[in-house]
Amino acid sequence: MDAKKERYRRVRGAILKILAKEHPRPVDSQVVHALLDDMRLTVTDEECESHICYLEERHLVHIDKRKTAGIKLHMITISADGLDVLDGITEDKGVNAAF
Repeated sequence: MDAKKERYRRVRGAILKILAKEHPRPVDSQVVHALLDDMRLTVTDEECESHICYLEERHLVHIDKRKTAGIKLHMITISADGLDVLDGITEDKGVNAAF
């Protein structure tokens, strides 16, 4: 497999793991981005948003878009399907949850 694609799969798996630790509470997308940096999985804002959108399209996360006092927040929660991927019950070829 292409190294770039494998990195994308790992980033997505890391996002799910971050969200699973806080389940059932949501996590701000900016916090997710900062935690990815802490894990040495540095991505741009656009890449982070793209990975989160991918996970939403696959029904692995839910995104609650809020706007408060002019500040946009994207609160993300892992779904039951996302937890199943992490637990190995189901598989998603675009996510590496086993690293």
